[in-house]
This record gives sequence, C-alpha cells and structure tokens, in this order.
Amino acid sequence: MGRIKQLLPYRDGTILEAVIDAVLESTVDGVCVVANHAVRDFLGDDLPERFIVARNDAAESEMIASIQVGVKAIRDQFEAQDDDGIMILLADQPQITGGIITTCAEAWKLPRKTPPPILIATYRGRRGHPAIFSAALMWEVETWTTDRRLNELARRSPESVRELPITTSPMPIDVNTPEDYERLTGK
Repeated sequence: MGRIKQLLPYRDGTILEAVIDAVLESTVDGVCVVANHAVRDFLGDDLPERFIVARNDAAESEMIASIQVGVKAIRDQFEAQDDDGIMILLADQPQITGGIITTCAEAWKLPRKTPPPILIATYRGRRGHPAIFSAALMWEVETWTTDRRLNELARRSPESVRELPITTSPMPIDVNTPEDYERLTGK
C-alpha cells in the first residue's frame, strides 16, 4: 500500500487502534502484537497489563514470520502451556469486534473431553478470523520455513478443526489494497 496500513485513519483513531480496542474489550487473557519499529513506537510504552509487543522489522517477510515472532514472545512472556489456545487476529481488519473475539475465546474454553486443536470463525460458510490454535500446534510453527502458511495446519488435519459460525456480522474487510481501504471507509 506504500505506507503502514495499520496506522491509516479509521473512525476516531487508526486501523490498529480499532483492532486493539476490540481485543481489550474481549475476555482474552493476554495480547501480543507483532509490529515493526514504527508501529511499536506508535504504541508507546504505556501498555495495559498482559499486553506485549514483539518486533518484526522484516518488511517483506511473509505472515508466518510474524506469527513465529509472536509465538516465541507468547512462549517466553506468558508461559503458555501446550493446551492453551493462541488466537490469531489480523491487525488490518478493524471491523472485528470484542464480541466476536469473546465468542471465539469462550467457544474454545467450553468444557469438553478434549478441546479442538483448531477453532476457526466462519462467515457465511467462509473461513476467516479469529482463528485459535492449541499452543502445542503453534510451537511446531516456530520452526517452519517462511514458504509455509498457517492454514496448512487445518488442511492437514481437517478432523481437528471446529468451525464456529459468526452470524451477527459480515466477515471483516481485510485491508490489503487502496481499494479495500476505500471500501472500508466509504470514501
């Protein structure tokens, strides 16, 4: 997009602030934002409790590299256990709500014999975000090469996936192009 899309104006703040506000409104236990130095500087040092920022300054890296950075930070700073869930959200989907995040988090925590290793929100039958993966699966991702994609975990073990239909809102717009941003802002 030629600029840091997460810092583009959206409503009364930025795209990133809208996503962070939604996460902070939810019931998740901790937050790890993976960001480059400019976004890290934007966030500042006055962060809420259980909120960490992990740096990935490799601008051209694939999303899996940011996930690997985040997983390492979660392992080191939150002491996550194998059966904990790690939720993946995109910082360029500002239409996500605290309600959707909470719905997914609570569905993950539902008492059952064994929690699903993967829970994926769906919108009208299409998989989207949030997605929650068991920490044990995410530890495996830490060693992957950067040509791999996170959705490989769901494809290789479809029986391990629980889809959670989100019927209260449409799939959030993923802002990847100027046209996506125009669609998001209505300008």
